[in-house]
Amino acid sequence: MRKYTAKRQTRGVWWRVLVAVLPLWCVLFTARPAHAYSWMIRHGYSGCPVCHADPSGGETLTAYGRAQSDLLLRTRWDGKNAEEAEPSNASRFLWFMDTPQALLLGGSVRLATTYKSSKLAFFPMQLDAYGQLRFGKVIMGGSLGVIKTPAGSLYGRTSQITTNQGDQYNLISRSFYLGMDLSNEFTLRVGRLNLPFGVRIPEHTMWVRATTRTDRESGQQYGAALAYNAEKIRGELMGIIGNYQINPDEYRERGYSGYLELLVGERAAIGVSSLYTYAKRDRVTLATSVGRGAHGAFTRLGVTDEFAILGEADLLTDSSRASLGYVGYLQGDYEFIQGLHGIVTMEWQDQGQLESDHVQNKPKQSGAGKGELGFWVGANWFFLPHLDVRTDAIIRPNDFTVITQLHAFL
Repeated sequence: MRKYTAKRQTRGVWWRVLVAVLPLWCVLFTARPAHAYSWMIRHGYSGCPVCHADPSGGETLTAYGRAQSDLLLRTRWDGKNAEEAEPSNASRFLWFMDTPQALLLGGSVRLATTYKSSKLAFFPMQLDAYGQLRFGKVIMGGSLGVIKTPAGSLYGRTSQITTNQGDQYNLISRSFYLGMDLSNEFTLRVGRLNLPFGVRIPEHTMWVRATTRTDRESGQQYGAALAYNAEKIRGELMGIIGNYQINPDEYRERGYSGYLELLVGERAAIGVSSLYTYAKRDRVTLATSVGRGAHGAFTRLGVTDEFAILGEADLLTDSSRASLGYVGYLQGDYEFIQGLHGIVTMEWQDQGQLESDHVQNKPKQSGAGKGELGFWVGANWFFLPHLDVRTDAIIRPNDFTVITQLHAFL
């Protein structure tokens, strides 16, 4: 009887995943080549290394990436379009500083205000500096910052170097690495790295990043990664040996994470991702001997010159749960004028029911054996060189949060 029930659950999960993914494929193969995700594919930049030090995108910008962010992302107050304008002097590091060609420097200051449960809070969400130094084909880089999060928080504390508690600040390093360009297409890196999985988005609390534990805020792991970037294909595969900034060792996950993406149009891409890790004890659920996986597909594409779509759908496996899970999202980004974006996101998840809940016949909780939906509605305005402000209303079961962020990417 249990095997029959499990088969029914598996079929049900795959049917829900198919329903979630099918609209993405329909849009993809009927969309006109146009602007896609605002983070550069909409302008024909399908790969990441031309603008970012990380071969899969994010964090440290190259000099070319700084120039393009000034030309293409921010509102042009002079009325010129990107083809007519030149990068402003303010596109440099700290708005005024030139660095040697072999040295890339950057940073991120993100100040946030949240309104939740009738309470207003203000806090520094991110205070990080990062960079990369190149010696021929050899590269080394990383980040260093400070953070203040409550004890037991799932975010930030997995990146800690110091161990202060309460309201005290801690020194953190989200990533650091040593690497080498093996050829024009292949880059090998070892260190503490962002996990290569899905679409690399900044919304680290979105279910698709938080549930798969592949966010850029605190989801990094130690290991070795091989990245490939060509004209039509890009991908990265990482062997994970654990996060050595958490203790004890039983909480460290070992396994792999990777993705492969294919450019199928001038500004349209589809990809697949896969992740599997094993830990003696899960740091979130505290279950023992946990094998955890996430496997799925994602897309980045354009619908019109102003409208862009991102999407991802993943199937979740967990040896400590009695059923399979799923997570995903579909995001629309409309640029009203250059630099001003309206963003609407629908997200969904079911993490699967914990084995202990199944055995004890406990009522199913939302998101754990029972599907749930969430919605993000917001706006993001890149109003000056390397400055933007963003507001999101996040609507989830039994939760409503409004968060506003002022962001300076140095």
